[in-house]
Amino acid sequence: MRLPIIDADGHVMEPFSLWQERLPARYRDLSWRQVTVDGVETVQFYGNATSFEWSLGSLCTPGALSASGRLNIDLETEVDPGVCDPLRRLSLMDAQGIAVSVLFPTMTLGLDDLPDQGFVNASAHAYNEWIRDFCASEPNRLRWAAVLPLTDLAWARTELEWAIDAGATTVMLSPIPTPGGQSLGSVDLDPIWARLVEAVMPAVVHAANPASPTLGLVRHLANRAQWQMGVPLQLQLAVMHVIDGGTLERFPELRIGFFEGDVGWLPHWLGRLDETYAKMALVSGDHRRTARQQFRDQCVISGEPADVGLALTVGTVGADRVLWASDWPHQDGAWPDPIEILRDRADLSEAEKRSMFVDGPARFFGIDLDQLVAQLGAGWDREAPIDSIGGMLSVTTSAIGV
Repeated sequence: MRLPIIDADGHVMEPFSLWQERLPARYRDLSWRQVTVDGVETVQFYGNATSFEWSLGSLCTPGALSASGRLNIDLETEVDPGVCDPLRRLSLMDAQGIAVSVLFPTMTLGLDDLPDQGFVNASAHAYNEWIRDFCASEPNRLRWAAVLPLTDLAWARTELEWAIDAGATTVMLSPIPTPGGQSLGSVDLDPIWARLVEAVMPAVVHAANPASPTLGLVRHLANRAQWQMGVPLQLQLAVMHVIDGGTLERFPELRIGFFEGDVGWLPHWLGRLDETYAKMALVSGDHRRTARQQFRDQCVISGEPADVGLALTVGTVGADRVLWASDWPHQDGAWPDPIEILRDRADLSEAEKRSMFVDGPARFFGIDLDQLVAQLGAGWDREAPIDSIGGMLSVTTSAIGV
């Protein structure tokens, strides 16, 4: 029997045709494009050639930057088509033992940083339409996050209504305070939070470009250091802002996830916040619940399953608040296999692993597990033993070393 694993954070790779087909004509030259100059193929965005240290094919290949990897993997010929083909994605999920994938973008991360608001809005909506159509072939198994930049709040409220009506499972927010000055704790965002609560829809704060000019790390850290420090720092900022700003206290039914920035820092960070509130009570505001309790009541986190601090985080906030995710097909996802890493951890119980693989994400995203298992049919069972789970990447043709 197979456990109906829910991938809380999988990704697609947006095809270049998306932007040419769905963006207004005036923005197409600014979008992601493949351009050949003097026989050399380059990727352009926002009118400039990109300076990636690796190809887009390597970006979309698990383990591509490991010692056994390659920096020049070809996106068109060497990457599994499941990155942008929904039928192939479903077939791959069947082989991998994934019952549900909640899908997030690749090239559409970090829109909030761009200065052209019209382009930001148009790009987000074009992607949202495309991912809606991608998931329409099997909406119970392929679920999508609507990209929701917060740099134009009037537009964001309109796009949120569209996403709710279109069947989005969640909305993806940037963790980075916007150029306009709002943080995720700003009362300016209260209409967004209120509508999410009314719609019974969670929000996911997903790590974005660690070299973000808004975040400012690019001035202090270079190359890999931006990734090593910049990704978790984004989510630390986001957690701090929603708690410091009173967002969770004003909206006690709101659910927020913090994804792809590791997990081991969370116990220290929540403890640090609570210590600060106690030592600086006269200036830290009224916190009816501790930071730890607010997170435990309303939030989840997802990140690297090999994180050395994973078990401590589970002990601090509960296994149902720590969700398993593959990050497939990204090169920086768990390696060598995201399922096996969690399955084989000796510092977590079977019940904790089951919660992280299945029950926690189902609860957060509002997935009816009984309905899901009935749809999946014979061979899938909520009570399947954890040690019966097979590996994930061994069936992926684009995994390095396979």
